[in-house]
Amino acid sequence: MKINPVIEKELRIKMRGWRSPALLAVYLAILGLVIFFGFFENIFDIGYSFRTFNPRTAYNVYNALASFQLVLLTLIVPAVTAGAISGERERQTLDLMLCTNFSPLSIIIGKIAVSIAQIMLLIVASMPILGTVFLFGGVRITDLLLLIAYYLATALMVASIGIFFSTLFKKTSVANILTYLTLMFLHFGTLVLFAFYVRVTMDPVNFTRPTFNEALAFLFANPMFGFSYLLEGPSGGGTILSLFTMVLSYGAGNAPVVPPWVANMIFDVVVAAVLIPLSARLLRRP
Repeated sequence: MKINPVIEKELRIKMRGWRSPALLAVYLAILGLVIFFGFFENIFDIGYSFRTFNPRTAYNVYNALASFQLVLLTLIVPAVTAGAISGERERQTLDLMLCTNFSPLSIIIGKIAVSIAQIMLLIVASMPILGTVFLFGGVRITDLLLLIAYYLATALMVASIGIFFSTLFKKTSVANILTYLTLMFLHFGTLVLFAFYVRVTMDPVNFTRPTFNEALAFLFANPMFGFSYLLEGPSGGGTILSLFTMVLSYGAGNAPVVPPWVANMIFDVVVAAVLIPLSARLLRRP
């Protein structure tokens, strides 16, 4: 099977040397410390009381690590893709790539694949650490596989936004700023719009609240909203995702049209399907 030359070239450059293995080792060490201190607090409490080990501790640690990885994904992938094309243009190597047999679409796909591969290497390598919660129950292997699928869909969406702005603008700094502003709107702007809607429509006398589907209509594009439902379900759990699980509680007793994580993954795929061909068309433009 022939590998995309852009992917092969970028991976050879980025994986050569000691930096990538060192980064992976440091990352796994940090996650290991989080696991250790998360369990150590519970074990320390047991030593001075008659309480047994609380399995919820393992679940909370799992949620914290999963959330940390999603934040890492949304921070690193834009930094890589926002300079993928504009950086080639600034180094005056883009024209050389366009003069080869590489199609613009293969260049775009290659750049996106490399950016996703870097972060997914860290995420996949951390799966055995996340899997320690299997010892205490509460998390199934299907939950872990769904989490990886959600990471992939989110990374694809984030990378497609970054590569689009990198192709549209000549300056990497401009592409970076617009990429992060777009992601900030998806994470926080949708929440602000939903809060405004709640403020306008809430009846203070009868204390009517938005339904689940109304919340979904505003927050389907918010990665953290779908992620919270994927981890906690509609009831929430009092973790660092409490802000989003509180929003989920608005829909108590109202079945959603689709689960929020499914709606968000559909949104991610649609955004990527639109922006990747559009980026290739912009790249083909003289």
